[in-house]
Amino acid sequence: MQKCQYILERDLPPLATADEIAHIKGACDQRATTELGHSAKESIADWRIPEVHLRGAISRHIKDGKRMFHKYRDDGSGQLLPNHVQANVTLSCGLDIYVEVVLMQDAMIIIYAHDHSPGKLRLPQ
Repeated sequence: MQKCQYILERDLPPLATADEIAHIKGACDQRATTELGHSAKESIADWRIPEVHLRGAISRHIKDGKRMFHKYRDDGSGQLLPNHVQANVTLSCGLDIYVEVVLMQDAMIIIYAHDHSPGKLRLPQ
C-alpha cells in the first residue's frame, strides 16, 4: 500500500473562518439545511453508508478541532473560490475522504465528497 502524501504546510490554502465552520457544523447537525451534490450521492452509495454518517463525520471532524481550508480555483490563478471549504475527513469506518462544502444562504450547505484522487496530494487534518 502506498503511503499518503500531504500538501506542505507552506502551500496550504487559508483556514476556514470560525463563522464558516459554525455554518457547516450547524447544517450537518440538522438534515433540513444540507444537500448532497452528485459526487457525494454516488460516493455514499459506493461506500454503503447513509447520508447521516457522512454528515456525522464532518461534524466530528469539526468537533475534534481538525482543520478545514478554503479552496483555490482550479485555473492556477491562486484566487480562492468564494464560499467553498474543503477538508480531509475520516469516516467512522476509518476511510479518509475528500470533502468540499459550498456555503449557501439561510444556513444551507451543499456537500461534495469522494475518495481521494490517486497521485494528488492530500490536505492534512
